[in-house]
Amino acid sequence: MASYLFSEPGVQLHFGLNTNALLNAIKRADAIVLHAAIYSNFADNAVGQLLLQRLQNASLKQLTLIKLEPTRPWQDEFATILRPEMPLQDIEQLYDISRHWCAELKTQFPEAVNLMSTQALPLQPILLIGDKLFIGHYAHSNCTSAQGLWLEFDILGLGIAPNTLIDWFDTGVPSEQNSAVAIALGRYVEECRRAVGDLWYQSLIELDKGFNR
Repeated sequence: MASYLFSEPGVQLHFGLNTNALLNAIKRADAIVLHAAIYSNFADNAVGQLLLQRLQNASLKQLTLIKLEPTRPWQDEFATILRPEMPLQDIEQLYDISRHWCAELKTQFPEAVNLMSTQALPLQPILLIGDKLFIGHYAHSNCTSAQGLWLEFDILGLGIAPNTLIDWFDTGVPSEQNSAVAIALGRYVEECRRAVGDLWYQSLIELDKGFNR
């Protein structure tokens, strides 16, 4: 049985995260933005190993990691969405593993790695890999997001110029778009930008740090 529901030029819909497609995209990307809450799985899997390898040989020019520091009103509920079968205490350990992995990459490659924290409620895992965009879905379910439906977009196959999504992440999504495709994909880039750039979110993080001193 095929690993995808359908495949059209520039768009695939997968049953579960297609790790092979993700790895192939990582091999070719010059810049990557990950907005996926926690990265504990990457600490010891093929994705994390490939990211490390590409940073070591300097073929990956920029890696932005957006890690979640959840805020209290929805922290426990979101934890059960991330890992439905796991006790809350164990999920906190996954956050620690994720923080350590992110911090290690930032320490080893300070110029190439942008490490950002957010307390914004995540709406979906977003993996912006060069000219590829992988979008998952969070749900109240006994299965994790990695086991759910995933959209894979190839912007070149959709007629969008190379590096457009990365440029939008760096400089902003144009407010006026003539293409329905560009508008739809731009929403995901805006989600990433809002997580790292909204001063309101950043002030929440600083406020939370103050409460915990």
